[in-house]
Amino acid sequence: MIKLAYLFTSFLFIISTTSLEDIINALSIQNSKEIINQLDKNGDIIINDKKISGSKSEVIRSLDQFFDKNNFNELKIIHSGNSENNIIYLLGEYISNDDLYKVLALIKKNSNNHTIQKLTISKKE
Repeated sequence: MIKLAYLFTSFLFIISTTSLEDIINALSIQNSKEIINQLDKNGDIIINDKKISGSKSEVIRSLDQFFDKNNFNELKIIHSGNSENNIIYLLGEYISNDDLYKVLALIKKNSNNHTIQKLTISKKE
């Protein structure tokens, strides 16, 4: 019985972990709900120098409106790397028919779980 409980707990742990690929995929397909689910409880989302805040549903709605308005075709990761304190950074560009947006994601790695600490999206001039 103890082995079964251990296997079940291990299975739940594996399911609840978020990989770096999960975060990149959520950003690539502009899945606002998944982005918010992967956002650290103290994390920030900043779009065009404006911090998005409010309840989880308000932030999801704001992100959805931004993605819908800008009609993005693809996310292109330009560079990624590690910095101090288990922070991974991703630099990328959202490419749309009309504009180009710079993307910076700071992601904290805790054991097998990754959470977004800061996501900044800004229009490239």
